Amino acid sequence: MDYSREQLARIWLQCLPMGAWNKRDALIRHFGSAEAVWEHFTPALYHSLGPEYFSFLADTRMNRCAAALRLLDSLGARAIFRGNDDYPALLNAVGDAPDVLFVLGTLPKDDVPAVAIVGSRRSTRYGTAQARRIAGELADAGAAVVSGMARGIDAAAHLGALDHHGITVAVLGSGLAHIYPPENKDLFARIIAEGGAVVSELHPDFTPLPYHFPVRNRIISGLSHALLLIEAQEKSGTHSTVNHALDQGREVFALPGNVDAPGSELPLKLLKDGANLCTCGDDILSAMGWRRPPPEQTSFFAPDTKEESDPVLRALGMEEKTLEELIAETGLNAQELGTQLTLLELEGKVERRAGRAYALVR
Repeated sequence: MDYSREQLARIWLQCLPMGAWNKRDALIRHFGSAEAVWEHFTPALYHSLGPEYFSFLADTRMNRCAAALRLLDSLGARAIFRGNDDYPALLNAVGDAPDVLFVLGTLPKDDVPAVAIVGSRRSTRYGTAQARRIAGELADAGAAVVSGMARGIDAAAHLGALDHHGITVAVLGSGLAHIYPPENKDLFARIIAEGGAVVSELHPDFTPLPYHFPVRNRIISGLSHALLLIEAQEKSGTHSTVNHALDQGREVFALPGNVDAPGSELPLKLLKDGANLCTCGDDILSAMGWRRPPPEQTSFFAPDTKEESDPVLRALGMEEKTLEELIAETGLNAQELGTQLTLLELEGKVERRAGRAYALVR
């Protein structure tokens, strides 16, 4: 892909390590443009930049960003520039949006509703199931799902959108050439193959570092009209995404969980502080004015006629139960209950859990 001199200079500066971004921004303010920094880059800047960052800029300038551009080309990725028509309008309006964003795949159009779904990497079965379900409901309604492709809630949200042939966007805390976590390699490929996008503001060859992730979180919320928090402890990296969403004026939703569960700490705090309650995709669609009737989605808590008529499903309607509890509540003997549970598992209605317990598949 061909870039103008100004665009090449912007890529050059964007590829600096994150620790030098304040110095980069100071250079642009001083010289007036990225191209002017390129033109006036001399050894006089050595002391203000420091030896590491000066050497990085000197080497990449001499090679005209060849390594980064070759890597982008080999990946099939491209750079988009803030202020241009192909840069997402929502993100463009954020004060600290990246000047350059490296994109692999297809970003949703500006008129497509977008919801960020975020939460703990150490998600519970409940959180994972709800993230995947709600993402699917949003995808069914034509909304894009944005997340960070991390373990746990992020991956579940992307998969929920893909399961329903929806659009999903992953924002990395590494360069596009480094898939993290590595077990999400197939998810990365599937997002691209099914019409979504993976984006990063980092040099395509930069590896994931701990301090990259809190900074990239502003992009996750910045690409979205609303944010849904599924599970997170109060002191967690996810909290930064919520704070970015609030600073950016996004609507914030939270999914309630068990009051004694660690992952319920932040969602319940947000709900107490006035966040929107979310139990299904329709809660977000209705609050945002995006709902498309018919069909109308049912709430997580809505009764199911089959559940009401089946004693096992009825017994599991509110929470998981052990075999002993199910025998007591249903009146079935152990053999009858075992047969019924096996059939319900095969139908995908019930799942087996630790401690000889069973629960509904939500």
